[in-house]
Amino acid sequence: RQVTDLVQIVGYTSAGTVEFLVDQNQNFYFLEMNTRLQVEHPVTEMITGVDLVEEMIRIAAGYPISPLLLESARNSPTGMVPHEGHAIECRI
Repeated sequence: RQVTDLVQIVGYTSAGTVEFLVDQNQNFYFLEMNTRLQVEHPVTEMITGVDLVEEMIRIAAGYPISPLLLESARNSPTGMVPHEGHAIECRI
């Protein structure tokens, strides 16, 4: 919920990463927001089926987020894009 509030407050409408630190009591603290894709973005694409590069290009061109993507998030109990399975990326 805090990430959603943050991006709405600053008016950010593209892909990015918000990072937090979490302590042993489950308190979390904002670390940073990266307003770009991370090099690991294919891992997210593999488990969500969402082409993040395509979404970023659509948004930069003035189009809204894909309707199917929005609908899947709205229908999810968590309000997030559903994911399935696991993925690991190794870089050499």
